[in-house]
Amino acid sequence: MKPIAAILPVALALVWPLAAQDIDDVVLPAKTDIYVVMKRSINTAVAQQGDRFHAMVEVPVTQDDRIIIPPGSYILGFVDFSERPGRVKGKAHLRLLFDTVILPDGVTRKVEAVVQSAEGQRRDPNAEDGTMQGGGSQGSETAAGAAGGAVTGGIVGAIAGRDWKGVGSGAGIGAATGALIGLFQKGKHVQLPRDTAVTIQLDSPVRFVKPQPPPEGKQLHP
Repeated sequence: MKPIAAILPVALALVWPLAAQDIDDVVLPAKTDIYVVMKRSINTAVAQQGDRFHAMVEVPVTQDDRIIIPPGSYILGFVDFSERPGRVKGKAHLRLLFDTVILPDGVTRKVEAVVQSAEGQRRDPNAEDGTMQGGGSQGSETAAGAAGGAVTGGIVGAIAGRDWKGVGSGAGIGAATGALIGLFQKGKHVQLPRDTAVTIQLDSPVRFVKPQPPPEGKQLHP
């Protein structure tokens, strides 16, 4: 029969990996999606760079069949870039960054995450940093307004002249009116009302490591 001293190292080698598989030793990899709802409305009409906001986790984030970030956790973030739509051209743009996760038990971790998708919004196709883009390019809207005005004006001109000779002059007036309407209309703002569903994605891994107590005789200073 082998002595206990000889068996103990083998037993520890078998048990240690099981004991180490704790939530405090889990790493959430980059590209992990987190589903949240906004708890503060954001609108490019008033949003400023640096504005803080928070969202709440709706779906548990799991790793190896364990819940790492449970529902009810908070994700904090800030406005990194906000641009209003132009009056003649240019679309609204909004970029949000998320930097902190707070679990229900108070455990807090730094994160780096961007918007992957947002309910009712679209991402800028020319950006890879989660920037959202408002609708309505002023150039195309002005042209569309002119075309629509031309059609309407042409019909009105024909009716007024009781023949189709009035189509030409009516179309010209309608086109000018439609162009002016399009010119004075702004593009659409990017709006994220409270409780908007948003999917964010981690840019870098997040490690949940159990804090180690300070060595004996030493104290942590705030």
